[in-house]
Amino acid sequence: MTLRFTVLGGSAAVPNPGQGCSAYLVRDDTTTVLLDCGPDTLLELRKHVDFRGIDAILISHCHADHILDLVTLRYGLVYGPGGPYPPIPLWLPPGGIAIIDALGQALGSQGEDSADFWRESFELVEYDPSASLDIGSLTVRFAATQHFTECYAMRVSAPGGQSLVYGADTGNIEPLVGFAEGAGLLVAEATADDYGELMPEKRGHITPEDAGAWASRARVERLLITHLWHERDPASVVRRAATRFDGPIDIASVGQTLYV
Repeated sequence: MTLRFTVLGGSAAVPNPGQGCSAYLVRDDTTTVLLDCGPDTLLELRKHVDFRGIDAILISHCHADHILDLVTLRYGLVYGPGGPYPPIPLWLPPGGIAIIDALGQALGSQGEDSADFWRESFELVEYDPSASLDIGSLTVRFAATQHFTECYAMRVSAPGGQSLVYGADTGNIEPLVGFAEGAGLLVAEATADDYGELMPEKRGHITPEDAGAWASRARVERLLITHLWHERDPASVVRRAATRFDGPIDIASVGQTLYV
């Protein structure tokens, strides 16, 4: 079974012109999973799938640029024509339910039941990062990243052995090299242009050179670079990553689908 990876948004921190923040679709013939759900990504999501038919949503971490369109999706599931629809499993990192609930309480205080703001549209569950997770035909494993909050990279595998790694946000590739070993696709951020005087243990993002080194050391087949500011020159990002990785390199663009 072929894995399909579709970019719904890949901007860093705030949407770029014509592109929302982090959100990606992973699909095979039977299962559809949404990885993160950043601002302005429902616009693109609806071009590819019926949002009511998503099998599960996985959140790498609870920064706003990775979760805010959960609000939009929630309103679609509750108030859309023919709704409300059955709740979609929403898998959150440890501690994520409390964060999501706090957001729901703020929004739900304007005329809805804030205590159950999310429950009508999502089944809230916190994943165990030390265990694998089966969603339909797909299996997901997790690895902690170095970021400014608890954050997890994800490795999604299909029954035929195909796999891809979504690196989420990280400032250190060392613990993630083995995790990505041999993957057909590595989706890596390259938010940092340089580190200045920031000490290694304080870094929450990586550079294009880091992304290339990660892909090379993990011996992946293809590298997709994401989480970039509009002001970054894509060609320069690719050139810098290519100094460390001699395989195919792409920059995430809206609607782009890669096959693994």
